[in-house]
Amino acid sequence: MLRLRDHIASLVAVFLALGLGILIGTGFSEDMLVTQQRLLIDRLTLEFSDLREEQRRLEAQIQEQKRDLYLWEQYQKALYDMYIPGSLAGRKPALICHAAELPEEIPKLLADAGAEPVALLRVPEKGGGEQCAAGLGQAVGSLLVAGDTEKQVEVLQELQQDGRLEAELIQPGRADSLLLFLGETERVDTVFVRELAAAAKSLGIPLVGLENSKVKKSALAELKAAGMSTIDNADTVFGQFSLLAVLQGVPGHYGVKAGADAFLPAVREVP
Repeated sequence: MLRLRDHIASLVAVFLALGLGILIGTGFSEDMLVTQQRLLIDRLTLEFSDLREEQRRLEAQIQEQKRDLYLWEQYQKALYDMYIPGSLAGRKPALICHAAELPEEIPKLLADAGAEPVALLRVPEKGGGEQCAAGLGQAVGSLLVAGDTEKQVEVLQELQQDGRLEAELIQPGRADSLLLFLGETERVDTVFVRELAAAAKSLGIPLVGLENSKVKKSALAELKAAGMSTIDNADTVFGQFSLLAVLQGVPGHYGVKAGADAFLPAVREVP
């Protein structure tokens, strides 16, 4: 009996709620609905207007940035034409890439500056073990400053047969500077780097350590500790200007990362 009574009560409650809903619904007049629609339309129109205004502002900002970029490119070209041509005439750098790719702008920079690279060597990333690394830095240094074509060919053939390096370019003559491009520190063989730095110091030729700005874990600290110049943004126009300055006799540690002492060499110091 209680169950039936409860059931009837619940049905009555449902019908009362339905009736109340109908009553409330019919209470909204046509004018009220029209007013609400008008308010909604006005709000959407205002939001659309704000979006159009934001679009115009962004388009104007993009045009301004394009103009600034164009002016910067023209300024960069003017500086390039002023400082680069012939600035390294007669210089014979050797390029060594270890666990890194050579920035495509570097060969053009050296060519425009009048430099004549005597070598482009690629040393595989770390992974060959201590026996593979031991002695390689000294051997590469000796190879590049030998000035003896027969000796160079002999050493080069031995190193290539062992798979310890790959030569993309080798020209007769003694290198007067070494440009060492390094990648991420976990891929770099510190034994090779230390040996090459020691060889360069003992042979009396400058060594410059370089890396791309995208390298996250720098390996340049080894070279900085050895007293060699370093540049951590060699893939940018700023890094290339720094390289030019270093090769002209303004040593230092340049770039944008923690190991750099300055962003650029002081202009007054550049010959």
